[in-house]
Amino acid sequence: MECAPAYGRRLMPTVLDDLAARSPARVYAAIPKTNDVKDGFRDITVADVARMVNFIAWWVEGRFGKSDKFEAIGYIGIADVRGPILFQGLIKSGFKILLLSPRNTASTNISLMMQTGCSKLLYASELSPLIDPMRASSLSLCTVAIPSFEDMVASTPKHYPYQKLFEDAQDEPAAVLHSSGSTRLPKPIIMTHASFAVLDNEHNLPEVIGRKRRDWTMWSFEGGGRLFTVFPFFHLGGFLMFTVAAIFGKTTIVYAPPFLVPDGTLIRDIMLQQRLNALLLPPSLVEQLINEPQGMELVKKLDFVAYSGAPLSSAIGNRLSKIIDVFSPYGATETYPQPELATSPEDWEWHEFSPHCKHEMQLFDPEEGTYELVIMSGESSKNTAAVYHNLPHSRGQFHTKDLFIRNAEKPNLFKYYGRKDDIITLSNGEKFNPIPFELRIQGDSSIKGALVIGNGRSQPALLLEPKSSEQPSLEDLWPLIEKSNTLVPGQGRIHRGMIILGCPDKPFARTGKGTIIRRLTEDAYRSEIEKLYVDMHSSNVYDLQADAQTLSYDRVTISKFLRSILTAGFPAGVSIDEDQDFYSVGLDSVQTTILVSSLKRNLKGHTTASCDWITPRTIFKNPTIHALCELFYEFLNEGTIPKHNDENEDVVPKYLAALTSTSKPAGTREPRTLTTVAIVGSTGFLGPEIIRSLLMDSSIIRIYCLNRSKDAKERTLTQLNSESFTPLLHKLEYLTIELGKPRLGLPDDDHNKLAAELDAIVFNAWRPDFNLTVHSFHPFLHALVEVIKISATSVRSPRILFVSSLSSVGSLASNSTVPEALVDDPAAATSMGYAQSKLAAERVLAAACRRYGISVLVARVCQLVGASARSDGSWLSAVVTTSKTLNLIPSHVAVVDWVRVSDAAKMLYDFLKAPGGEGEALFYHITHPKQQSWDIIVDTLRKRLNGASVVPLRQWIGRLKEIEHPSRDKLPAAVMLDFFESLAEGGEKLTYDTQRASGASSVSLARIDVKFIEAWLGE
Repeated sequence: MECAPAYGRRLMPTVLDDLAARSPARVYAAIPKTNDVKDGFRDITVADVARMVNFIAWWVEGRFGKSDKFEAIGYIGIADVRGPILFQGLIKSGFKILLLSPRNTASTNISLMMQTGCSKLLYASELSPLIDPMRASSLSLCTVAIPSFEDMVASTPKHYPYQKLFEDAQDEPAAVLHSSGSTRLPKPIIMTHASFAVLDNEHNLPEVIGRKRRDWTMWSFEGGGRLFTVFPFFHLGGFLMFTVAAIFGKTTIVYAPPFLVPDGTLIRDIMLQQRLNALLLPPSLVEQLINEPQGMELVKKLDFVAYSGAPLSSAIGNRLSKIIDVFSPYGATETYPQPELATSPEDWEWHEFSPHCKHEMQLFDPEEGTYELVIMSGESSKNTAAVYHNLPHSRGQFHTKDLFIRNAEKPNLFKYYGRKDDIITLSNGEKFNPIPFELRIQGDSSIKGALVIGNGRSQPALLLEPKSSEQPSLEDLWPLIEKSNTLVPGQGRIHRGMIILGCPDKPFARTGKGTIIRRLTEDAYRSEIEKLYVDMHSSNVYDLQADAQTLSYDRVTISKFLRSILTAGFPAGVSIDEDQDFYSVGLDSVQTTILVSSLKRNLKGHTTASCDWITPRTIFKNPTIHALCELFYEFLNEGTIPKHNDENEDVVPKYLAALTSTSKPAGTREPRTLTTVAIVGSTGFLGPEIIRSLLMDSSIIRIYCLNRSKDAKERTLTQLNSESFTPLLHKLEYLTIELGKPRLGLPDDDHNKLAAELDAIVFNAWRPDFNLTVHSFHPFLHALVEVIKISATSVRSPRILFVSSLSSVGSLASNSTVPEALVDDPAAATSMGYAQSKLAAERVLAAACRRYGISVLVARVCQLVGASARSDGSWLSAVVTTSKTLNLIPSHVAVVDWVRVSDAAKMLYDFLKAPGGEGEALFYHITHPKQQSWDIIVDTLRKRLNGASVVPLRQWIGRLKEIEHPSRDKLPAAVMLDFFESLAEGGEKLTYDTQRASGASSVSLARIDVKFIEAWLGE
């Protein structure tokens, strides 16, 4: 009786010899007889391969002796079976193979040889011209051509013994591949027999009941199977298939003619000759194949299609997934493919990693909802983590630097997002992933390569590599760039004038598998890039022509000029009306800063007057084309520098007028229950915490999450980030709304459903931007009116809980106590649009409560904090981060009355459950009853920042203003200067009545002391 294989304890040379003895006829590979695959294939058996391995082992020993130090010998070959044979022969003779790519530059290959102490290079004679530059660059290099395949297969050598046991040989090096080098020069990765045993050991992983495995066992076809791949031997995918899969598995590798460039036609012709079980291809070849005549019919006969190296288009993947398993194994040279579980056909783009291999998905960017895959590589993982052996210096945890997003409905599923190295960080600290943009551009038939650059710059630029020497015009490419701009956030969009067309004589640097090497390509184009950014700061990109006779500027001309500059900051395809608020269509504070610089630069040639008066506040106060046009009309023609108007406009009458046509429903309103709740604004800092509290209430059966963003599911799930909530997520239903639109922009069915089912509405959506004027908050006030209409006209009359701010009453008389009651005075708010709009909302709600008898609750909330300063992104954490960078601490900013965000959410839930609010709005204050002075912050920071000076807030602001192009990461307070200047004016010496809040909620607030502050500041 044949013994079961000792999976995870086997050595390839011994297994090969054993197979040659026991199953000599088993087919190892099928190779084409000629360069035309229609002439048929020749099967190469394991007996043939074992014989050729013995031949090459004796051949190597005859030239270099037998090594006892596992010396590296380099190899550059063609795509034939000699590579795997040489690999096994070198192991037998005591060496390890260093796989070099013929696509690498000579200097890259020499670098890898130097890093591994390699002085011997073997090569296929067909590649002799590539060896000459390497010989020329290294006098000590010994180069030898290996025997031809015909010589190997015709050989009759004696057996070359290899009798090592796994226990003795497991840590011996066997092969050296190298990292992709996509960001820098590649580094060698030394692989041992224990590395390969990790893949073999996947046979021993426990089954997951009811689930199909997608790990190394899938390459062990029952009864044998045939695989075709175009990945070369020096690439991890090719190397593992040609060696580990062919020897440890039951896989026969089908080779293509070595000098033919693979395409869809060639693969189809091979499939007509060979009964294949699987394909492992780059996505471009998958697409070519299924578009070939008979392509789809041939694919249907496979067990599966695996793709690697790039994303597969959704259209192609969706077609294939309906007829066959299609997936992308996740892995890297350092880690090998990671064991996974098969997903449902509709989830073909997603990964579900095996629960039997230790890993963590560590939250990387809460805003983007991205996670980094971290592989546990400690002693307990050495049988399941190849990185334990491949990178022994990374034992414990290996951060892959690969980012994923989580599936909102299936939290065990993750989709690949990009590399941390790919993320571009601008000088203002804004980050974005350029990969979707680059892939879209590279999909154009005229473009070979696209590279977005901009790390440390004020805005990104695009470097293009045309496919032919005839360069396409930028005008022809602009529609493609505009479409691609929709795939990245505002800060990542490419503007006109920020594009470089590459030179035919300066091709992009690439890895062996064709990936662009970002850093080396940027270095090659360094002078062009520097010139582009210099020109950006010194030249006029947009023209502004005065009337030739009057030498004056008309409003139409100024409007076009402003539009050409300002619309660059908006999403592609967005059309801005003359009176449309910029901030309602996607402009933000960072983009505002960039646009101000562009305005100043482009106005220089048209006026002798200083443009220093143009600041971000200019845009905030005049956030429409019409308003700015009037401003610049006076400036350009009269030299008039406008004065900022800080008057507090009373907008309440406008919104009360919008409610005049609203009428109460006929009949008796239903008794109040709390089973169905809507939250407007479930993402952000506070929203997910409110959802936590609602989910834990067993009497609440449905929670509608109303958000502007279409990715609200993913973002909310990321922030909940706890398996304990997974069984409760069925309660959540997400609807996308449009602020400022009638009925919240919802389809009639959804709007009617809310009106019929809701018992309560939590209004938590407000833009946390302290720079904007009241005008820019009109969409939120419009949305609030629509919510009031739902409550006022519904038989269920859902109560409204509005999350307001203490700043809405921050300008009341100093040293007074603010009551938990309506303050019907527009001047009561602090002098910023955020606070003024919150107060306006309170007044509109109170009036609606009296008019319609609906239940209204208003919670004025203090500064909320998270578990650490890094987690909340507030003005408070901005002070801390900026103070660290400046080594300067402001002596007084505000009283410390903080409440943890989790406690605030629990209090809001308690308010929602409390009775009252009909006919007369109930106001609550969420603030700490025992305030501390700012000194507690100063003292704690001084201990941490050795040598930091303490200065008045105005001096701290002044120092910040002196810095040009401040980094948003290191100096986040720079985009909130107006807010901090308002704090410097004082006037915050208020106390707040909390009697009603403390009566309605039993939440016990943590004491604010040094321990609390230390914990919040973290490491």
